[in-house]
Amino acid sequence: MRGAAFAAAAACAWPRHEPSWLAGVVPALSPFNAWVTAAAGAGGLFLLGALVPALLGVVWPRAFCRWLCPAGTCQDALAGWVPRRGWVGRVPRVGLGLVAVAVGAALAGYPLFGWLDPLVLFNAAFGAARRQLELRDWLAATGLPALLLLAFLAPGLWCGRLCPLGALQDLLRVPFRLRALDAAARRRESAALGRRAFLGLGLGAGYRLALHPARANAPAAAVRPPASEGEARFTRLCTRCGACVRICPSGIIRFGGTGAGWAGVLAPEIAFDDGYCPPSCTQCGQVCPCGAIPRFAQKSKHRRPMGTAHVDENHCLLSFSRECGACVGACPYGALDMAWDPENMTSRIVVDAARCTGCGCCEYVCPASPKAMRIHA
Repeated sequence: MRGAAFAAAAACAWPRHEPSWLAGVVPALSPFNAWVTAAAGAGGLFLLGALVPALLGVVWPRAFCRWLCPAGTCQDALAGWVPRRGWVGRVPRVGLGLVAVAVGAALAGYPLFGWLDPLVLFNAAFGAARRQLELRDWLAATGLPALLLLAFLAPGLWCGRLCPLGALQDLLRVPFRLRALDAAARRRESAALGRRAFLGLGLGAGYRLALHPARANAPAAAVRPPASEGEARFTRLCTRCGACVRICPSGIIRFGGTGAGWAGVLAPEIAFDDGYCPPSCTQCGQVCPCGAIPRFAQKSKHRRPMGTAHVDENHCLLSFSRECGACVGACPYGALDMAWDPENMTSRIVVDAARCTGCGCCEYVCPASPKAMRIHA
């Protein structure tokens, strides 16, 4: 069963454009991802995919880890070649704390540790397989190799002590474990779990509150995929699974750098070097498993702008009395026009912000170097 589950996960995560919904299947099956996303008030129908793995974890101890987790299958294949380390069993169960902190932060509006989900790391490794690999793509793909290296150096450390998905399955079994204890032991165990949960939830909520002063000095936001509901919400919900990066037919979604601050590292951003976002495309919203890019319809896409076009007249060819109108002719929303500037005796580009969706078509076709048309969030 493990081999079949791994093959199915790899087939879903493998780079392709059709059927598009497969790109988000693997991270959508994670109960940990579902818990954190639901606590943050997002996720939608994708959360239903995690119900079956969660129920399996209730019935059988760590059922998902034993039979279905593709990252766990890879780790066990390596761990079989090296002896167990005795000290691994003495490492505290950090995963339980990660779950509590992640849920607490999500309830306060800022999910944490979603990128530590093994299914997210597995999916992101395939999401980095793009036509033009950059440093950020390699960085996004390092999560799975790091898990494999850890499995080789310290077998059982990740799955048994650190993994938040495995720890969540242990939590789902708590009622059964408590029922098997006597009354005194049950009270001690319940009190210990209550203290850990309270501390973890408090730390997560405190982390969220500590971010408020930093936001005032936050750098300019990057251009994010369509329908994203603000920079802060997007960067906190996104797990960096790479589903949207891999599925984008125009190839304009990429893993982000530090330009929008450290909170946005590896969060998908838009670059219009190789294309633009056509009015008919809705694929990124269809595959996002965490609610960072809500599902949206083609007919409502124009009401969910990614940004607004801006003209740098210092670079525009019209400012140098050269004929051009590439952006005006290409704009699919009719948001650009040329107007006569009597003061400078030349034409200039005028942007209708009410019509502009930030699709990037004008920036893509602009012949100036550097580009005179730029999309700003």
